[in-house]
Amino acid sequence: MTFNRMGTVPLPLALHLASYTVLGLFCFFAGTLNLIDPVKIPHGILFLLVCGFSWGYVFGILMARKEVVMLGFVASIAWLVAALAGAARFGFDWRLTALLVALGTYGLVTLGIYRKRILEH
Repeated sequence: MTFNRMGTVPLPLALHLASYTVLGLFCFFAGTLNLIDPVKIPHGILFLLVCGFSWGYVFGILMARKEVVMLGFVASIAWLVAALAGAARFGFDWRLTALLVALGTYGLVTLGIYRKRILEH
């Protein structure tokens, strides 16, 4: 993925990738802590799966894989659905709902703008 002669990633796309990296770090930390308690092992495995997805997504975008770009659109829509369904069904706190909506919306907008530039080599 070369965006100019210097090979840098544009700031909006870098912020999108950084958000998925931080999400992966949080899920890694939460997953490993949940593995300590035998009752919470399934939760820990789910957190570790989200961690692996997040880091794999960032790596795939940086490697300019077209499949991963489409997966990013699906993931962004999934974050929006999770936010709205979670708020309606489980009564998510407004801050969590806003965070998930922001993650999904920013992902859709950023991938929409930079999709062509990511895929050209």
